[in-house]
Amino acid sequence: NNPEKFYFNEVEKNFSNPGSEFRSSPLLVFNEVITKPELDRMISELHEAGFGGFFVHPRPGLVTEYLSEEWFDLFKYATDKASELGMEAWIYDENSYPSGFAGGHVPAQMPESYNQGQGFKLTKYTLLPDSLPADYLCLMNSNGKYIDITSQTTDYLGKEGDYYLYAKTFYRSSPWYAGYSYVDLLLPGVTEKFIDVTMEGYNRVLGSEYNKTVRGIFT
Repeated sequence: NNPEKFYFNEVEKNFSNPGSEFRSSPLLVFNEVITKPELDRMISELHEAGFGGFFVHPRPGLVTEYLSEEWFDLFKYATDKASELGMEAWIYDENSYPSGFAGGHVPAQMPESYNQGQGFKLTKYTLLPDSLPADYLCLMNSNGKYIDITSQTTDYLGKEGDYYLYAKTFYRSSPWYAGYSYVDLLLPGVTEKFIDVTMEGYNRVLGSEYNKTVRGIFT
């Protein structure tokens, strides 16, 4: 009849033999050729070591195409194995990190997500260069007044002046981002595209396991 004593008994029980939700869940790294027998081995070892679940985490070295049918088939298999062992499975929502580019699928499907530029680099000239950048803004200082001559720069080639050339800069492309640069998360539609591209397959394959074996998404 003592609620506090009853509560302590429950807490004490969970310390001595915690359920899966109270146990550690490490990263289950996909960064090589992943097969179902290999998943059986890895997940069984985690279970035997006392872990309560895992986050399936794609990393550099991944051979299976990210978000392909094979990817979701292996993920579903890992989830079924977790369910069989009373463990939890968690979704890690990106191929490496940071979240947002969907392993290259977002920039591939939405070029405007990465090709708008990141800023402008200023270079001052007394003579404009013959070769101008693809995207730029050019101002001329005329007696303290800055005049936009961007659309007439060819008229000023070879003429001395006080020129301010702003060249648009871009993020570097990288194998880390599947050969693209990182996406612009402030551009309307990019986050929605990331969610759609990433979650469509998981919803289809794992939707019935949400809030059951699949406990959530790491982002």
